[in-house]
Amino acid sequence: MSPNPRSAHVAIIGAGIIGLACAWELVQRGARVTLYDTQTPGRGASWAAAGMLAPAFEAAAEDGAHPRLFDLCMESAALWPGFAASVSQASGRDLGFSPGPSLALAFDGAEAAGLHRLSAALTRHGVQSDMLLPEAVWDIEPAVSRGVHGALRLPTDGQVDNRAIVTALIAALGEHEAVRFVTVPAPLEDRDGRLFIEGHDMILAAAGWNTAAIKVRQNGDDFSLVNWDTALDEIDCYGGQMLSVSREPGLPTMTLRCGSIYIAPKPDRVIIGATMEPGRATLEPDEGAIAELRAEAVRLCPAIAYAPELETWAGVRPGTLDHAPLLGKTRAEGLFVASGHYRNGILLAPITAKIMADAMLDGKTGELAAAFSPARFAAATA
Repeated sequence: MSPNPRSAHVAIIGAGIIGLACAWELVQRGARVTLYDTQTPGRGASWAAAGMLAPAFEAAAEDGAHPRLFDLCMESAALWPGFAASVSQASGRDLGFSPGPSLALAFDGAEAAGLHRLSAALTRHGVQSDMLLPEAVWDIEPAVSRGVHGALRLPTDGQVDNRAIVTALIAALGEHEAVRFVTVPAPLEDRDGRLFIEGHDMILAAAGWNTAAIKVRQNGDDFSLVNWDTALDEIDCYGGQMLSVSREPGLPTMTLRCGSIYIAPKPDRVIIGATMEPGRATLEPDEGAIAELRAEAVRLCPAIAYAPELETWAGVRPGTLDHAPLLGKTRAEGLFVASGHYRNGILLAPITAKIMADAMLDGKTGELAAAFSPARFAAATA
């Protein structure tokens, strides 16, 4: 039987956007939460991101993606206005949330063909998009290069200031009497086959790409969590490098996409990203890769060439082979997981929080949530 949500005490291992969002949802339903993270909360992949909320561009026509990923992304996008409003009100902070639209640009025939494939995929899903000629693009966003062939306007795709949302969640949770932040490793142990943290009813592993490496004490020794559910070994690291420039006159005011490049204007900066480097776990940016990113951004918007550079950085995303997260119960009694969100951690935070709270407090797993169970990797890891 699931614990009474008014008295359940949940340990969450990992205080990035996913752990923070899950904590927020759980305490709204009456649970108590302890967040364990040895690093500064919110300063991992969540801080390194750009806050893209892009279900259409990221999931509608993504090769190799989980067949229900687009549905999951769209469900979460629909939750974002309410989620942002509640966190903003509780924290008293502006999150820089915009529900959209964004523009996907094409500068050659191959990129234009990609936009047509994306448009066709959205049509099959019953989702609106608008193909624009260059003149219409310049009317909407004058900063775009005169070399543009056309664009696809994506009403579903918006953004939030990722650093603002994690800062706001930390502030709101920090004021909540039912929440504790702990900066030591979670004292996770195996007791007769059940994973256990003293004083807690359930455990949620949400430590990003380090989830499988969470330590468990068993018979006086420490072992990696992957030994309790080998599906967690499917979570791998995907490095990404980015930069920001000063928000100067003449720079874009709306989110732009082209291939793997995006330009995301924030109130105080413009973020340009991002590389996608499987297996790369370093946090040190590479000067050559950063220079290539900026050159690509200049191809989209020439004025970026003259904007002062503010910051360069690298982050590590947790991802899986089907680009979709692991959500729900693990094979280990007492343990749940929410990790492996790939490029969509910020976007999927609200739906992940809802799915995990439903499962942990109410014992409910809907049809969509069940599609992202860790059990889908059982055959691959058996």
